Amino acid sequence: MKFLIHANAPTIPTGYGVQCRHLADKLTQAGHEVAVSSTYGHQGGIGSWTTPHGHDVRLYPSGYEINSPDVVVGHAEHWFEGDPKSGWIIFLVDIWGMKRPVLMRTLRDFNVISWCPVDHWPVPPHTIEALQGIGAVPLAMCEFGQQQLTRSGLDAALAPLAVDTDTYRPSYSYRVDGRDIDSRTLFDLPLDAFVVGMVAMNKDPQDRKGFGEAFQAFAEFWKRHHDAVLFVHTDAAGGAGGLDLRQLAAYAGVPQHALVFSNQYGYRLGLPPDMLACAYTAMDVLLAPSRGEGFCVPLIEAQACGTPVIASDFTAQSELIGPGWSIGGQLQFNPTQSAYYQTASIADIIDRLEDAYESLATDPDGWQRRSREFAEQYSVDRVWNDYWMPFLATLEPPELVERPAMESVDVIVPMMRPKNLDRLRDSLNEPRANLIVVHDTTAVPPVRSEPWRAVSTMKDRTGFAEKVNLGVEASSAGWVLIVGDDVEFADGWFDAAVEASRWYDVVGTNDSEPGRVRNPAVASGSHADHFFIRRAYIDDEGSSLDGPGVAMPTAYGHWFVDREVVELAKARGVFGMAADCRIVHHHPGYDGDEDARQADPVYMAAVDTAGDDQRTWAERQPLIDAHRVTRVGA
Repeated sequence: MKFLIHANAPTIPTGYGVQCRHLADKLTQAGHEVAVSSTYGHQGGIGSWTTPHGHDVRLYPSGYEINSPDVVVGHAEHWFEGDPKSGWIIFLVDIWGMKRPVLMRTLRDFNVISWCPVDHWPVPPHTIEALQGIGAVPLAMCEFGQQQLTRSGLDAALAPLAVDTDTYRPSYSYRVDGRDIDSRTLFDLPLDAFVVGMVAMNKDPQDRKGFGEAFQAFAEFWKRHHDAVLFVHTDAAGGAGGLDLRQLAAYAGVPQHALVFSNQYGYRLGLPPDMLACAYTAMDVLLAPSRGEGFCVPLIEAQACGTPVIASDFTAQSELIGPGWSIGGQLQFNPTQSAYYQTASIADIIDRLEDAYESLATDPDGWQRRSREFAEQYSVDRVWNDYWMPFLATLEPPELVERPAMESVDVIVPMMRPKNLDRLRDSLNEPRANLIVVHDTTAVPPVRSEPWRAVSTMKDRTGFAEKVNLGVEASSAGWVLIVGDDVEFADGWFDAAVEASRWYDVVGTNDSEPGRVRNPAVASGSHADHFFIRRAYIDDEGSSLDGPGVAMPTAYGHWFVDREVVELAKARGVFGMAADCRIVHHHPGYDGDEDARQADPVYMAAVDTAGDDQRTWAERQPLIDAHRVTRVGA
């Protein structure tokens, strides 16, 4: 496959630059073609980078705007040679930065993956709107992100960020000019101090990394333990829009002699990874009281070096604390994202520093060993094998096997509005189709001379899915067609679906007349309100999550019944569209008749249960991923 990674260039040591480097290296090792659409770190024309394993990767230059939304489409068109579906764009940025109407519509023509950080609770609306607007496959960086994206109605996969645990390992010295320099001496740290470390970008005026809380807590901790030193690896001046940390330390009461910043020029150049490993090893504990994190790589880097961590019990940090300590806090609303951060409790930080001070004095070797063991699950090789390889397999279309074509079909109609049946029956006009009308005892279909079969639910009131399932039980054809009673068949509808029936088990139909779009999701081929289902598929696997023999899920009031069937079939690779099979859906909402919609008791009953149905879908949707073999067409 071909991939275009839209991220920091792999040649620079930023957090996302390093992740881009790992991913590009692994993808090219696996035989894929890779280019990088740089958001930062490569300017001035097309360049090239050679991966650690000797493969060439094309580098496209960054644009004028933050995150380079102004160039990504051009780079993609160039890399994919004018065929937008010939590969995948992987966005490794805050996807809400792409939330522009024209850009989102254009990106819908491409296959897009968003390796998506979620550093708020819940997922910010801008992020959801961008993912939906682009039609991107959400790929979460952590379990928290996957859970929150799923609860927002998105089918998110998971691939954590990774750390080179061969480089990040306990490192007690660094070789300089032929001499081995002790790690603490290298960073001007007292050999006998209790070193509390921080590794965090200082470029946010809202102080997302929690320097304010950390400095105040450390100042109080130092009053009890004068052997403590705060070692901070960051830009002390906050020149990229952050805080003046020396001033902050003075206001917080941190003594100058108890505060050490890494060499500022070295920080600007970027320490080599093996030197940064010495920095982590020089710490007794890493402190990361961030307000929110999409992942927080320093937590894993520190633990890979044997250094335990103290971190906020919020967003990604919670699952990245191995044998360390978590910090509570209080929610803080972020109006720019319409979602919550968590501000760390200063008292909690002090207590956790005390815990670390006491615990590490008694068993330092054990803490180091357990921290290292925890971090190894995030090694580059482990993350690639456990997450990326299974995920990439779903990006390939499944091999289609030709099956017997549809010869006849039982049309299942759950009768909700008896007045609609005449229009439906008069338009059917197909000798290979048998009509089965399923009705409650309170609504018996009118007697007609035309052949149809009426099936009673033997109940006063049943839902759409329950009626369908009874109709399927009564059917005998090799295929069933599930439609509402508010449809009208266009000429040639059966023949238009035959070819798709050779290759797919669930075949969606077009809900509109030529030249008209009623449901945009149906028009795009991503959904179908009505569909054919191969009877053997229902019997052997089940076309809903309820298992073999069950056609439609009865867990919903009305909405999401069809969505579960379609999304499950797409995940299994057995869904196809028959775009020329037109079965027009005379839904009052699509016809723009608001009075008719309000007067339709069936529609209004569905509205009443819509909230419950949405929650049910959010609970059931993750189960679909257990069946997934492909994301092509998802």
